[in-house]
Parts: sequence; C-alpha cells; structure tokens
Amino acid sequence: MNRPDSRTGRATADRPTRRLRAATAVWRGRQPRDIGDRAYLAYAIVLAALVLGAPVVRALWLRLTTDATSAALVSSAAATTAGTVALTVWAVALFVGRHRGPAVAAPFLVHVLAGSDLPRRTVFRARVTAAVGVAAVVAAALAGFVGAALATRGLVDPPAVLDFAVRAALIGVVAAVCWLFGEARPRTAGAVAVVLLVAAAAQQVVPVLHGTTWAWFRAAGPVDAVDAVLLVLAVVALAAAPWLLDRIDDATLAVQAARWDRAIAHAVSLDLTSVAESYQALPTVGRRLDAVVGSARLGVVIVVRDLVGALRVPGRLASGIVLVAGAGALVALAAVVPVGGVVLGGLAAAVLFSGVGAFGRGLQHAALVTTGTPLYGIGDGRLLGLHSLLPTGAALLLTGGTAVAVGAVVAPGALGVVVWGGVALPLVVVAAHLSNALRGPAPLFLTTPVSSPVGDPMPLVRVLWAMDAPVLAVLAGSALSAGAAGVGAVVVVIVVLALFLLVRWVRRADR
Repeated sequence: MNRPDSRTGRATADRPTRRLRAATAVWRGRQPRDIGDRAYLAYAIVLAALVLGAPVVRALWLRLTTDATSAALVSSAAATTAGTVALTVWAVALFVGRHRGPAVAAPFLVHVLAGSDLPRRTVFRARVTAAVGVAAVVAAALAGFVGAALATRGLVDPPAVLDFAVRAALIGVVAAVCWLFGEARPRTAGAVAVVLLVAAAAQQVVPVLHGTTWAWFRAAGPVDAVDAVLLVLAVVALAAAPWLLDRIDDATLAVQAARWDRAIAHAVSLDLTSVAESYQALPTVGRRLDAVVGSARLGVVIVVRDLVGALRVPGRLASGIVLVAGAGALVALAAVVPVGGVVLGGLAAAVLFSGVGAFGRGLQHAALVTTGTPLYGIGDGRLLGLHSLLPTGAALLLTGGTAVAVGAVVAPGALGVVVWGGVALPLVVVAAHLSNALRGPAPLFLTTPVSSPVGDPMPLVRVLWAMDAPVLAVLAGSALSAGAAGVGAVVVVIVVLALFLLVRWVRRADR
C-alpha cells in the first residue's frame, strides 16, 4: 500500500506503467522466444546486412565520391532539393498517419488496453518513442553518410557534417510526430500536408527560395538561427506527442489495428495486391450518380462506369491525380539534373505506379473475372482493353502533359527525352498493373527449396515474383530517363513484361 508521503505522487504515476507492463507480459507470453530463436534472428539480420547491405553501401559510397556527384551535391540546386525533400517527407508522414500511425498494436491488445482506464500516452508511449528514435537515427545516419563522403573529398568541414547530421535528426523527429499527428487528427493532417506540398513546390519555383540551406550543408559556422528554429520545432513536436496520443479515438485505433493485422497476414503470403486493398478507401459520395449509362458504344459505357467508380472515392482520386501528375514533373527533372537522373526516373515510375491505381479499379476487377468463360458476354481481351482506357488515358494526359509543361520550362533542350518518357512510361506502368492483376496464386515450384553455392535463392525469387510489376516499372523509368542510351533497357523491360502478360493470360483459367 502506498504511504501518503512525498513519494505518493511518484508511486501513483508508476502504477499505470506497472499495470501496462504486466498486461503486455501476459500478451507476449503467449508465444515466447527462446535464446535459440533470438540468436537465429540476430544471425539472419547480420547475414542480410553483410550479403545485401554492404555491397549497396559500397556502391553508394563510390557513386557519392565521384567528381560529378560531389560537385552536384555542394551546388545550390542540391540545397533547394533537400528542402523540398524534407517538406515532402513531412507531408507524406501526415498522409500515412491517417491510415497507419505509430500507435498501432495487435487488434485484441488494442481492444483490451484502449478499453481500460489507462491513458493513451502510457499505453502507446513505447511505440511512439521507438518511432521517433528510429526516424532520428535513420535521418542522422543518412546525413552523416553523405557528409562523410563529401568530407573525404575536402568539400565540407567536419563541423558542417556534424551540424547537418543534427539537423537531419531534428527533421526526422518532426517527421515522426507528423506521423502521429496524422493518426490523431486525420482531417487537419490532410490540410497541413497540402500546405507543406505547396511549400515544397514553391521552394523549387520561387527564385528567392533557391539555394536555401535549412535542410542541407552550410558554409558558415556550426550553429545558426536555423538550428535553433529546428530545435524549437522538434521540442514543441515532442511536447505535443502525449497530447496527440490522448486524442486518438477508439475507432481509429481499432480500424488501424485491424487493417495492419490483415496487411501483415497478406504480406507473409506475398499477396501484395491484398495488402494494398487492406488500405483501400471506401466510397463516400456519388451514390446517386449513374454508373451505367445507355450508349451504343460499349467503350463509353465502360469508361463512364470506371470514372464514376473513381469519383465515389474522392480522396483516393485526388491523391491519384497528384501522384500521376507529380510523376510527370519527376520525368522532366530526370532529364535535366546533372546526376541522379536514373534515380529520379525510377522514383517517377514508382510514384506513377502508386497513383494510377486510383483509375484502375475497373481494370483490376476485369482481370479477376477473366477465366476463359465470358461473364458479361464480352470477350476477355476486349473487356480488359476497354477497362484499360481510363487508366491509360489519365496517365498519358496527366503524366505526359505535366512532363511536357515542366520540361518546356526547365529542360527545353531535352524536350525530346521528356516527351519520350512522358508517353512511354504511362504505357509501361499500365501494362505492369495489368500483369499484376492477372498474376494469380504463386506457382508451386516457387515453394520448393533449391540448393546453390550461396544457399537457397527461392525466398528471394518469391519476393521478386510478388513485386515484379513495380520492379519492372521502376527499371523502365530509370532507363527512360537516359534517353537514347536507355532504349535497349526499355526494350528488354517491355519484352519481359510482355512474356509475363502472355504466361498469365494463358494461365488465367487456372487461378
């Protein structure tokens, strides 16, 4: 029994923590891990870091220390891009938090703890603290890696590298709290994210903001007003975290926990399409809009049906429009930057692949019902072709139009490459979406272990099989950014994608 002395307040404050530890200990005791399991997990992590991580890190280091890359990283354009990236990361964290925030646990555990009298800040403090710590460490490590590469070239001083790493850590802290803010206040987070995206775009187009180094290296001393502003922003964000945790409602916690649990279950079986569907928004408006119109042209009927279906989920449609148009801007930038064009091209393909899904729900449904026997009295090939009209047209219009518009301003000398990428990339990405929709279950031979000098490669093959569509799209985007030099790689990607489509089309009746 706690005695009523000066320590009573502390004992009372510690009581919820002890109750939480007892409850979580019971939960974790359901599936205990012995020392062998923990040792194997550590062994797998170390082995993956050595086999996969070390070569990637070495390749990045060699790339960063080249003359062209080093010169580009210390230019004013790099500083402007860094500010744009930081603001975009904050905006993305706000958007992501609306669907999956840091305060997420197993559904039953959320039901028990959220229904108790324990405060939210106590229940989810450890998870939010881990998210903040990981974000700060990862951001600081990336900044330190880039800074160390430039320091070995004599382009920046060690104090500047340290200052940049500290700034990156503070930016990471703010990003983690933005993630939490998106979970606690989803509607407000959406508005704030739009403001941040506008500010990120303004940093690229407003001349007075070009070359600002608030998120990059500086030539001045190790501390200035920007460091103080970022520190105050991070401290305020951390101070607001408990308040935000207490304001997450039960419905948000339950929905996010259930979605995450389903997504993990599908991810374990490498059903990435179902993972994405776990976070699909539900129709909210447009129930009175006629999705089926009378027309003598079947193509008009299908396009209107798909368009009305997209309009009924306005949030998903708006984000899809932004992503598809943003991919066009990245295509134009990839053609003009001195270094990193291949990375920007791959990023443009990834963004386009994510955004075009807002227009491709009809295509996915059509792929699911193509079993060799026409369900709607329409041949399978014709049905897929008609449902491909909306995503293809939207991608060509938004991505191609934005790429040409931005390219005419920032890359008039490389407009041919921009047009080539703005037209070819949407076609490849829509074909990749179609291939992904026709995939079906994994073939049995993928589950068979295979001996090789480097061990069993089948787990990696299964992952590549599950992610072949976005991987091929990214490869095509990287090749398209190279212009004439990448035509051969683009042809290879198209041939591989065509083979996948052919095989999956033939096997569609066996799904």
